[in-house]
This record gives sequence, structure tokens and C-alpha cells, in this order.
Amino acid sequence: MKKRLLFALLIAIAAMLALAGCGGASSSGGKGGNVTIGVTNMIDKIDPTDGGDPWSITSDGISETIYMQNKDGELVSHLADDIKMNQDGTWTLTLKDGVKFSDGSAVDAKAVADCMNEIMKKNENAQASAGVIEFTAKDDKTLTLKPERKTTVMKSILCEWTNVIYKKDGDNYVFTGPYKVKSLEGGSKLELEPNQYYDDNASKRPNVTLKCFKDTSSMQTAFESGEIDMAFTITAEMAKDLQNKGHTVNNFDAGYQYFAMVNTANGALKDAKVREAVNEAIDRDAMVKSLQGGRVANGFFAQYYSFAGNVEEKFNADDAKAKLAEAGYKDTDGDKYLDKDGKPLTIKIATYSYRPDLPVIAQLAVSDLDKIGIKAETSIEDNIDDYAAEKKYDLIFYAQHTAPTGEPAYALNMFFRSDGSKNTMGYSDKSIDAKLDELGKMEVGSERDELAKTIQSDVQKGMPVMYLIDPEWHIAVSDKLKDYKPYCGDYYIVNPELGL
Repeated sequence: MKKRLLFALLIAIAAMLALAGCGGASSSGGKGGNVTIGVTNMIDKIDPTDGGDPWSITSDGISETIYMQNKDGELVSHLADDIKMNQDGTWTLTLKDGVKFSDGSAVDAKAVADCMNEIMKKNENAQASAGVIEFTAKDDKTLTLKPERKTTVMKSILCEWTNVIYKKDGDNYVFTGPYKVKSLEGGSKLELEPNQYYDDNASKRPNVTLKCFKDTSSMQTAFESGEIDMAFTITAEMAKDLQNKGHTVNNFDAGYQYFAMVNTANGALKDAKVREAVNEAIDRDAMVKSLQGGRVANGFFAQYYSFAGNVEEKFNADDAKAKLAEAGYKDTDGDKYLDKDGKPLTIKIATYSYRPDLPVIAQLAVSDLDKIGIKAETSIEDNIDDYAAEKKYDLIFYAQHTAPTGEPAYALNMFFRSDGSKNTMGYSDKSIDAKLDELGKMEVGSERDELAKTIQSDVQKGMPVMYLIDPEWHIAVSDKLKDYKPYCGDYYIVNPELGL
């Protein structure tokens, strides 16, 4: 008997040791195993009504907007069965049968109306395209949507990142995405497990852990050591280094745009001549060369869209110097830097590190400005949107997916409407506001595309932003994820197909 007990105990200890040895990115946890993803930015809380949080929780596979883009760029829905415009400008939305929240409760019309009306009230970014939209449940499956401003692209609006579906469960939120939260260490680590109510593939999905790295160098080290299965995203230099070492790197058009937000209301760039000079002093070709991919921007959208701009950005340092002279700036003390009325011409440039390309091109801009006599001061901000809201900057080097729903009105309204939710630039042009109103009423097609192009050209004249780069991005993946293909930038990093 004692021998049998001792043998059983040894077997149990061996099993425990075997389980303990299964840590790391390659361990298996559940039928789908485990996947660990390295990122450079992470939420510190789960709140779908607050600022940019709804974008993050959808990117992480937790929440969904009513419509979403698939890998072919088409708008599809896990939640909606149909949507149609009524003669009076309202819309009728019909939900699918059997869709559930991750707690097993039904996604019905009342739940959708409750959360969307709360979002419209609390998140001003949700009001960009059509103003406040009023959602009214007609029965369990049907809703009426009444927009403040007429729109012909409601399906696209319901794809905007603000418009996630959720319900409250006490102090917690419950969502509909392919994953649900297991644990969150704010800003550091997010553990996810498959949502068993999402679809028939739930049992096949891996558990997912996202780890946040403050710099891409440490993320590369973690990838090379096997600590993570994906590094999203890395710099061009790191991509080249990893490829040379035999690792798999996927390069793809980001859909994002890199641009500089310009304070047109305060500081040196309030002067249009100075704005024009700074814009001409920036060598965008050198930026593309440094990033080893992408294109010089021709407007506010990726160049594969039909409504991409046709703006030509010129690099001419001599013209830039001449414009500064016209604006009254001179080198009065022989130190090569310009001043006016005894005040030096200094430009404050801010950016953020979790888009690793931005500090690179910001530093190139500092060098370009130095060559024409402008001294630039730079800073890396932890929360760039809060910093922008203070309106104390001169330039902010920024990245945004400007057409995540495949149409132009959302970003154009958000940044360039006089009261746009991301218009921290002090920019106001009634003619642009009128064109944006007209854009909202037009049917999708070539005429609408042409108006979007006109708006981009008109905006360049006032220069609330400087168009910079239409970028290419790079991610490193392990053999486990060699078939993973990102789409829509980083809007759906954790998507329903991950690991399947």
C-alpha cells in the first residue's frame, strides 16, 4: 500500500512539473493554445464611452462596432442583418437573430439603443460625421436612427471606432467581440480568453495575451527570445535586422497617414507665411528613405482610396527662407537662427513613441528646420491627445487611420470642421464647413470623391495640418502566426481569424 501511495505521489509531482514547464509564448492553454502579442500602447481601463478606449478594445478583439471592415475592405456585420434609409432621412436598422453578449444575454434593440445613445452623449468623436444620432428601439430586432445632419453613409458611420456595442453589468462592461477580458494590468498586460458565444469556432481560438513595451528595441528582444509571437509594429531597421536573422516580417500598407497638426491660432505658426515656410522646408522624400517604405502623402488619405487627394507637396529650402524673410525674420546676431522684434523663431514639436516612426521623422524635421534658421524644441508625450487639447504646441507629429470605414467624411469632419472633435489647431473656415455639409448629403460615387479631393486641396491652403507620409508598416511573427495578415492598419489586431 505504501509503495502504491508513493508511486501515485511521484506521478502527481511529475505531472505538476510538466505543467509548470509549459510557460512562455509557445505553451498550450485550452484547445486553441496560447498566443502572445507585443504592442507599444495599451489601455489602462475598460470604458467604451471614454476618448479613444473604444478603439483599443475593438483592436484587442473585445468589442465590435455594428459594422466592421473585413480583410477585403468590405463592410460586414456580426450584429446587423440589414440597414436602409427612409424617405424622411432616418434609417432603419435590423439586428440578426441569436447574437449574444459574452455573458450569454441577447443583443436586442433596446441594448443597442441604450449603449449608442450613451456614446453619442459622452464621446464627442461619435458626433463627427452626422452630429448626434438618436437611436430608438421599435421592437426586439428593429431600431430607428435619426441623425442630426443628413447622411447617405450610415453603414460607414456605424463602423466608426467610437460606435461599439456593450452593456453594463454592475461596474463592468460586457461586449460582443470574439474575446473577453480575463485580466488587465492597466497599461502593461491584457489577458484574453475566447468568447464562447461568438461563433462555432470559439473552442478552436487560442487564449491571447497582449504585453505592452515602452520601446520597440525591448519588444524586438522579447520576440527574438520567444517571449512573444508577434511584434506589432517595428521600425524598418528592426524589420531588416530580423529578416536577416531568418525571422518572418510582414510589410503592409498601413492605411494610416502621418501628418503634422499645426497651431494656427497661437505662436509663430499663426503667421501663414511661417506655416508655408515650415511646410516647404520639410524633406518628405528623406523621410520615406529613412523609413524604408511608404510614399510622400498627396492628401489626407492612403493613396489606394478613390478619394485620396491630389495635393503636391514641394520641398524647397530656398523658397522657405524667402518666405521667412517676407514675414520679417532675420538673423540679427550672427548665430544662424532667425528672430523678429527681438524674439527668436522657435518651434515646439511634440509627438509620441508608440508609433515608432513618428519620433524618427520628427527628428528629421528638426534637422530640416535648423537648416533654414529655425530652432526646434521636441518632446515625447505620453498622452498626445490630452497634450493636443491644451493647444500649447506649434506642431504635433501625429498618426491616424483617416478612412477606417472606407469613406472620407469621418476624418475630414473630425479634424477640419470648425467645431470638430480633433480640431485643436484653431482652424475655422466656413467654406470648408459648407463643403463638409454637402459631402454628408452626397451619394457614394465619383462626385463625392471629387468633393473630398477639393476639401483636401482647400485645407492645404489654410494648412491646419501638413500632409507628410503615406506609410508602410512592419510586424514580426513567429512560425505559429506565419499566416497572420493584418488589415485596416491596427484596428483589428486581435481578429476572429487569429490563430485559426
